[in-house]
Amino acid sequence: MRKQFLALLLGACTAAPALAEGGKPFPHIGWRSADSSAGLDIGGALRANYRYEDWKGSNYRNPPHLRFDTFRIDSSGFYNNYFFDAGFWFQDHHKYAVDRAYVGYRFDQNNSVQLGIPGKPFGLEPYPQFGWSYGIPFYLGFGVNAGSGINYQYHDNNWSLDVAYFPWMEPENLRYAPDVGDYDRLKNTNYPSQHQQRNEKRDQVNVRLARTFHGGGWNNELGGSLALARLHNRETDDDGTFWAAGLHGTVQNGPWQLSSQVIRYQYDPKNPAGVSDDTILMGGNGLTPSYLIPAKATTASLNVARDVDVKWGAVSKLRFYNDYSVLWKDKSDWSDSQMNTVGVQVFALPVMFWVDLSWAKNVNPWGGALNATGWTSTQSEGSGKWYFRTNVNIGYYF
Repeated sequence: MRKQFLALLLGACTAAPALAEGGKPFPHIGWRSADSSAGLDIGGALRANYRYEDWKGSNYRNPPHLRFDTFRIDSSGFYNNYFFDAGFWFQDHHKYAVDRAYVGYRFDQNNSVQLGIPGKPFGLEPYPQFGWSYGIPFYLGFGVNAGSGINYQYHDNNWSLDVAYFPWMEPENLRYAPDVGDYDRLKNTNYPSQHQQRNEKRDQVNVRLARTFHGGGWNNELGGSLALARLHNRETDDDGTFWAAGLHGTVQNGPWQLSSQVIRYQYDPKNPAGVSDDTILMGGNGLTPSYLIPAKATTASLNVARDVDVKWGAVSKLRFYNDYSVLWKDKSDWSDSQMNTVGVQVFALPVMFWVDLSWAKNVNPWGGALNATGWTSTQSEGSGKWYFRTNVNIGYYF
């Protein structure tokens, strides 16, 4: 099976696939009505990873090898002013995820509303980095995150305003991005010490406002985001609070791009007696183990990229990038977490490659704390050390 999968990807790199309607490669489906009042698109991606990790206990250490990453189905459509958009992921280890799934109505050219599981408007969009490997803000819940609720949008040539309300978070077993979770409901909770973490966010409100600036070859955006929610504890049946505020911006001039954000967040849980209020349990659909993060901290990222046009057969462009992120924890005796990824994205459409070289310190996914304290106290073997991971992601997009 693995050899067949690799052959499919390599074949896509060397062969010119047949184009479906709309110029997209097989097996994309695209349809438009004669009067352009209705349309449907069904596409997706097939991806694999080749990875090496240099810390003890990693499944990717000896030897590194190719693994299935994800098969994604994207569907979108419209009928007059109504529209829908959804992304469903079949992931490694038999996991499933939904990164968005909503229906919407467009009032006019600038105003629309989405209902279902829309993305949470916050921070850098659509992605908080240039590389394939997510940075620290993603693991804190500030990237590609969705919730069950409604999102109003006003977008024109200069301003974008999103106001969203989420009575509930996305179901734990369908989360693509991590969010606060109840130990009894999350998957892949490997550490019994987390079992008294029973918090979940409810009635979350997100507001994102951004202004774009154009001129002289520059395309820039500056914005701010705010999120507020009840933090309900299912053990005490009492409510704490959550809030986060961020400033974010992007700068583009010719082949150069820069993005940056600073986010301050704070959880004030109402835990049972004896449970520390200094940490919050995060998790998703179980693809990666659940983990604790600081209840109060500040995170920031600085990402830069440069595009280089080339003519190497099917390769039309290279994007070189460096993504850096940091987590400053309020508790003075907890060491900071840092992560840096340098790499290149190869555009050979419909095939794309990412080659990431990542270094991280006190970051759980990078082996920085073998008892899952990397984001918090870093009290374990591996704490305070830099660890290295290389990841090559190969994807066929249709």
